[in-house]
Amino acid sequence: MKGAFVVLAHAADSGAESVARSLVTRHGFDAVRIVRPEVLSVASWSHRIDSTGKVSTRVTLPAAEPIEDSCVAAVLNRIRYLPVARFHRASSKDRDYAGAEMQALVASWLAGLGTRVVHVVREHPWLTPMLPLQHWVQPAASCGLPVATRAVFSSSSLASHRFDRDSHIAEPSPRDNTATTILVAGSRVDGPLAATFGERCLRTARRLGFPLLEFQFANEEGRPVLTHVEPVPPLLEPWARSLTVDLLEAIASGSPP
Repeated sequence: MKGAFVVLAHAADSGAESVARSLVTRHGFDAVRIVRPEVLSVASWSHRIDSTGKVSTRVTLPAAEPIEDSCVAAVLNRIRYLPVARFHRASSKDRDYAGAEMQALVASWLAGLGTRVVHVVREHPWLTPMLPLQHWVQPAASCGLPVATRAVFSSSSLASHRFDRDSHIAEPSPRDNTATTILVAGSRVDGPLAATFGERCLRTARRLGFPLLEFQFANEEGRPVLTHVEPVPPLLEPWARSLTVDLLEAIASGSPP
């Protein structure tokens, strides 16, 4: 492995913290950088894009070694918001402008790192990974997952959508409070329902183009139905943490995730 693992995560993100600790255990403290999104706006940036579109970035954080593009092995992006501390006394107009500029800068940095970032910003152009219901329902149903009818018809655009003949739409039924998940991390799948729906979740994740996805199921009348697909999973369970660490290691080694 060449370079360090970078975990972009807020202080309250317990799942990201556990992933970082596991990486430190496996590779040593010097191989892992935990970066709080809150400090990115007070960092010193050198960000260049040449005539071919190649991005070159150096981020110097307060009281820390700089992060060079060439020294990054893999990035786990868990940014939920990006404050601009230097502008807290500015007008709302100036704060909004500074926030937009900061968003663009960080997104361009991550896009320049290409496939080393989970998730790839070049393919999903959002600083905070998003997967709207309208994007995942049809692929999930087409891959044979039992999608809850309430998810399908929560959007008027989906209500008239023509699904494939092999699509699986569960009939509406009363919900209870139990739920379970499946995590897809690269080519690996785990979770309580992995034996039943693992391969279908993997096919769905590949169709959506996200290397790390949590599929959330609810139990309706004794049968599981898919209610949500999350691109920023909590990663609180040991097996979820382990799969995520393995995914980052595969990316860092240059192996297909």
